[in-house]
Amino acid sequence: MNKVVVYYSGKGSNKYLAGKAADALGCKAVEIMPRAPGLVIAATMTKISLGIKPVDMIFENFDRVVVCGPLYIGSIAAPCADFIRKYGKKIKKLDFITCCGSSDEKKDEKLGYGKAFEKLKLSLGNKAGLFEAFPVGLVLSEEQREDDEAMMNARFDDTNFTGAVKERLDAFTEKLIHA
Repeated sequence: MNKVVVYYSGKGSNKYLAGKAADALGCKAVEIMPRAPGLVIAATMTKISLGIKPVDMIFENFDRVVVCGPLYIGSIAAPCADFIRKYGKKIKKLDFITCCGSSDEKKDEKLGYGKAFEKLKLSLGNKAGLFEAFPVGLVLSEEQREDDEAMMNARFDDTNFTGAVKERLDAFTEKLIHA
């Protein structure tokens, strides 16, 4: 099965996650470049499209496109939404992964990743594939998870991408390989 990972990353964790997913899937990771990088959070909050730079790929050639990007205020980041609007009709099946601040326990709350996933799946219809969240709290101690500053400053890297977060990626990529 022919796959590609496309990603947008604001602070680096989603870039790291995209690279790990691409490695596990044996495919390449391609960056989504917003036209106005300094306005991504504002554009996401207001649902305004600022556009993205063209991605030089023929998406019809892929069986699966994995989009990786952050969630801001309960919505997928504007560059990922812009990518889906621009290329969605050419994509056969779209999977979505995110490194996010939401926890598994709060996933169904207003700003949780579960709500963002529901909206995206609804908009994609039969093109919706697998969706998985990788809460940054998975790489923090119990005490650090209660510290807002620690949560905001946490990033995935080679020193902490172990245990539960790595197991989650392994399970996701295994499902995707056999989908």
